[in-house]
Amino acid sequence: MFKAASMLTVSLVALGLVAAASAQTTSGEKSRQAWAPPSGVVESHRLIGMKVRNTQGKDIGEIDQLIIDPADGKVSHIVVGQGGMLGLGEHKVVLDWSDLKLQADPGHRSRWVAMVDQTKLDAAPRYEARREGAPAASPATTPSGPRKP
Repeated sequence: MFKAASMLTVSLVALGLVAAASAQTTSGEKSRQAWAPPSGVVESHRLIGMKVRNTQGKDIGEIDQLIIDPADGKVSHIVVGQGGMLGLGEHKVVLDWSDLKLQADPGHRSRWVAMVDQTKLDAAPRYEARREGAPAASPATTPSGPRKP
């Protein structure tokens, strides 16, 4: 009986804490000033996966990544994935952000497309991800001496 009463008390206290936290979040959100991006800007989630076309209108790939310069916080380069199927066989090249021209997709006014000159694409270097050592699942150990059977 005591165990059931204790569990009920703990459950009610926990429920009260959750309700109080929820009320604080809700009231805090209502008092927070709203902000929306100004018209004419493109949000990052619309860039990743955006089709890239050459100036003749031929699809040449899509934006896989944005490379951001930490010194000024601006996009400096993009990685374009070309060819392949579902990521297999795809090769990636890097273009300067300034080489792209974003414009509304003529076939779908609600979407954007990135245009790039074919000569810039032909001269683009192959993208190679930086290889940083992956953390080990367990710390490395050094043998302390011969093993005993």
